[in-house]
Amino acid sequence: MKAVDPKTTAARAFVRSLNILLKFARLYGYDHVRTVEQFDNAWRELRTAIPDSTDAGLLLAATGSQLLLDGVPLEGAPAEKQFAELLSAAGVGSVQFFPFIAQDELNRFVRAFPTGKSKPAELALQLKAALASARGIRINEICFVATDSRAKEAGMAAQLAVVSLGGDSDQFNRWMNDPQKLLEMIAAAQGSKGASAPGTAIGSTGGPADGGASAGGAENSSASPEAGTSANASSLSSQTDSAGGFGPGAGPGSLEPSEAEMYRILTALTSFGQIATTGGAGTPGGVPGSLHEELSQLPVRAQDVLKQAIAELAAKTPGVKPDQSVLIQLAEHLAIRFALERFERGEVKVNAVRQMLDRMNHEIENLRKILGAHEDKMSDAGLLLESHREILDRQFWAAVPESGKRSVLLSEEAWCIPPKNVQSYVNDLIKRGDVAQAVSILQNYAACAESDESDGRKKAAVGLSQLAELYAKTDPKLLGEALRHLGLRLSVEQDAELQVLVSAAFVRLSQQAATDRCFSAMEQALDLVAGVETQRPGMAQTLRGKMGIEERIPEFVEEALRARQTSSGLTNVLKLLPQSTMEQLASRFNRCSLRDDAEHIANLATDLGEEAVQYLRSTVRGGPVPEATEMVGLLSKIDPQAVEVFLPGRIKNFPRISQDRVVRQLSASGAPGRCRILLKLLDHVDPLVMPMVIDEIGVTADREALGRLMNIVDGDLPAGAGPFLRVRAAEALGRIHAPESIAALKRIVETKKVFGWAHPQELRIAALQALEKLDPAWARQFFSKSGLSKADLTLAPLEMAANCKFVRQRRHTRVRLQKPVVAFSINLNQNCRMEIRTVSLAGGLATIDRHLPPGTPVQLKMQLGMRNLQATALLRDYRGQGMSFEIVDMNLEERGKLRRLLADNISPAGVLEETAKPIVASDVVAAR
Repeated sequence: MKAVDPKTTAARAFVRSLNILLKFARLYGYDHVRTVEQFDNAWRELRTAIPDSTDAGLLLAATGSQLLLDGVPLEGAPAEKQFAELLSAAGVGSVQFFPFIAQDELNRFVRAFPTGKSKPAELALQLKAALASARGIRINEICFVATDSRAKEAGMAAQLAVVSLGGDSDQFNRWMNDPQKLLEMIAAAQGSKGASAPGTAIGSTGGPADGGASAGGAENSSASPEAGTSANASSLSSQTDSAGGFGPGAGPGSLEPSEAEMYRILTALTSFGQIATTGGAGTPGGVPGSLHEELSQLPVRAQDVLKQAIAELAAKTPGVKPDQSVLIQLAEHLAIRFALERFERGEVKVNAVRQMLDRMNHEIENLRKILGAHEDKMSDAGLLLESHREILDRQFWAAVPESGKRSVLLSEEAWCIPPKNVQSYVNDLIKRGDVAQAVSILQNYAACAESDESDGRKKAAVGLSQLAELYAKTDPKLLGEALRHLGLRLSVEQDAELQVLVSAAFVRLSQQAATDRCFSAMEQALDLVAGVETQRPGMAQTLRGKMGIEERIPEFVEEALRARQTSSGLTNVLKLLPQSTMEQLASRFNRCSLRDDAEHIANLATDLGEEAVQYLRSTVRGGPVPEATEMVGLLSKIDPQAVEVFLPGRIKNFPRISQDRVVRQLSASGAPGRCRILLKLLDHVDPLVMPMVIDEIGVTADREALGRLMNIVDGDLPAGAGPFLRVRAAEALGRIHAPESIAALKRIVETKKVFGWAHPQELRIAALQALEKLDPAWARQFFSKSGLSKADLTLAPLEMAANCKFVRQRRHTRVRLQKPVVAFSINLNQNCRMEIRTVSLAGGLATIDRHLPPGTPVQLKMQLGMRNLQATALLRDYRGQGMSFEIVDMNLEERGKLRRLLADNISPAGVLEETAKPIVASDVVAAR
C-alpha cells in the first residue's frame, strides 16, 4: 500500500508552526519564552522537511488566500488563509528554503514580520533587508519586473510628518485635489513671481523654441487661484485635443520628455503632496511661493508636460467630485503614458518597460506615503489592498493597444507579461469567440518554460502554476503541451531554484488535469515523470507523491467500471499506475456480490496489460501476506495457472485468518481451474480451514476431485483433520453427482458391526442424503432398514444453482429458533456471551456482548436445557446488530444434537426461504 511521504508531513507541520510562531510574536514579542520555544519547534520541523542530505528545497507560495507547499495547495484554517493574504498583498509570491539554510537566517526571516500595524508593502521591504545576505532563504516577488539598484530607501519627502494645517486647509486641499484648480494654482504660482526663468532642462536649451512655454504668458494672470483659468491653462487645453500623447518624439520642438525629466516630474508631484499636507508652511510667499519654488526646479519641457497632463485629467473628468488621490492618479497617468509611447515606438522591449515602470513606481511610492491616509485606515481595519506595483502594471497593460498585446503574447518575451494580464486577455478572446488565437497565445506562453533566459523560465513556471485552470478551460490538450515543456525542462535544469519552481508548476498542472479528468494530459504527465526518473529518481518519486493522480485512482476505477466501455485515455492512465490500479480492482473484486460485476472487473484488469497482471503474480509469489491474500481472487480469475504454481508453497506460512480468506476468494472468483488449486491447498492449510476447502471443492462440481473426496470419506484424512471432514466430503460428493462415488457412499450407509452400525450416524446421514441425489430408487428402498428417521434426513444440503447471478450461494437451510440459545466461549482470555437466534448445520447469526475481530476462533458451549452442545467456530463479519459465525469443527455426536434441535424448530414460519439464496461479500456463510 502507498506510504505517506515523511517530507510532506514534516513540511506541513513546519508551515503550521511558522504561523503559530508569528502569532506568538505579535502577542508576546520575539524574546518571550513561548516564542523562543515555538521557534525551536519550527526549526526542527524545517530541518526534518529538508535535511542536509537532500538536494531539494522547500517552496512556500501564496496565491490570494491559498498557501501552496511545493505547488500543492494546503487546506488551512482562517489563520493560514490570512497569512497567505498577507504575503500576496506584500507582493511576495513565494519563499524558498534551501537545504543549506542556517538557523540564524530563519530567525532573521521571522523577525522581519512586524508585530504591530503596518502596510503590507512594508513587509516585502523588511524581508528584503533582513535577508539581503542570506543564502538559505530566497524571497520571490509576484511582480514581473526587475529590481533596480537605485530603488533603496524612501525619499526624504516620504518621511515628513503630517502637521496641522492653517484655517484654510480644507479649501486648500480641495484645490489640490481638483485638476482644474491645481492647474490654476500652478499658473498663479508662476505669475506671482513675474517672469522668473525656470530651471534649465536636462538636454534642453530652454526658451520657447525648445518646446517650453514663455513665462510671459502668465504675467497677466492673477496671483489668486480663484481668478479664473490662466492663460497657460487655456492655451494648454487646446493641446489636449490632439492624440493625447507627448508628441512624435523627444527633441527640439517636442513635448516628449526624457526618462530623467520624467523622474523629475514625479519627484515634483511628491513635493506637491508635501505642500498639500503642510500648506506651504515655512516657505516665504506661502503656497504660491512653495509651488513656484518646486516648479523652478523643473526643466521647461517638463513643466509643460506636467501642465498638459493636468489639463488632460481635468478634461476627462469635468464636473466630477474632486478625489483625494488626484496627484497619485496624475503620477500614474504620466508614468503609464510615457512607458506606453516608448514601447509603441519600439524604443524598449517588454522587459525593459517593466524595469522602467518599477523605477517610476518607486518615485510614486513616496507620494503615496504622504497622501496615504485612506490606505492607512484600510490597513488598520485589517483590509488587504492590491499591490501598488500590480495597480501600475495593470493600468499599463490596459493602455496597451490590442495589436501590441497580441504581438507581445505571441513573442518569445511573453513570459514578461504577468499571469493576471494573460488570463484577462485570453478570457476576452474566448468571449469574442477567437478561441484559436487564445490557444496560440497559451501555447506560446507554455513554450517560455524552455526559454534560454533563466529569468524567463522562472517567470514562465510561476505563471503556468497560476494559469492551470485557464489552460484546462480553454482546451484540455493545452495541459498536456504545457506539461511536456515543463517535464522536458525538469530533466535538464541545473539551477536548484528553478528546479523547485518548475516542479511546483508541473505538480499544479498535473493536479488540474486530474481534477478535470483530462486523461491525455495525465498520461503525458506520468510518461514525463517516468523519463525524469531515469535521471533523477528522487525528484520523480517526490513528484509522484504530489501530482494527485494516484490519490484519484479509486475515482478513476469507479468511473471505468460504471462506464462499462472504458475510454482509451482512462485505460492508458490506469496502465501507467499498475500497482495502485490493481490494488483497487482486487479490493473491489473481493467485495463483489454479483457475478457480472466480478466478470467486468476481471475484464478491465486484463485490458490493463501484462505489466499489471505481472504485478499480481509478483505479489502472490513473494509480496507481503496481507497484500498477497487480497490479490489471490483476481489473479485466479485472470491467470489460475500462476496461482496454482505460487500459492501452495506459500499458504502454509500464512496465518489461519489469511488462509481462510484465500479459500473464500478462490471460491467466489468462479475461476474454471479453482478446484485443482483447492486440492493442492488442502494439505497445507490449518485443520480448521480444511472443512471449508472441502465444501468449496464440492461447490465446483469438478470430477477431478472424486478420488481425493472418496479417500477422505473412507477415512484417509489429511494430517490434523478429524471425522467432521468426512461428513463434509460426503456432502461434496453429493453435489458432484458422479456415479463413481455411489459404491463408496453405499458402503458407508450399509456397513454394520456386531452391535450397530460401523460408521457414525452423522456420516451415514450425509452419505444417504448424497445417495438420494445419485441413486434415489436405492435410497428409498434402503431407508426402511437404515435405522434413520425422516426427521434425520430433513436438513439436507442445498442444491447449487447452475447459472446463479450471485458469486456465492447458501449451502445449508437456516432455521429461526423459537427460543434463543445462549452460548459462551470457553477458550478466550476474556470470554464472551452469545445469544443465537438463527442457525444451520454450518453456522448461524448471534448477538454478542463484546466486540471480537472477524476470524477469531471460538470454542462455543451452547446450553440446551439440561444438556450442553459444543462446537468450534470462526467469527465472521458483523451484520446489523449481530455477528455471523461458521462451524469449522464439531464432534459428530454433538452435530447430531444440533440436527435434532433444528428439526424440532422446523415449522412453516421457522424455515427461511433458501431457493438460490445469495451470500454477498459481507454475508459470510452465516448458516451454510
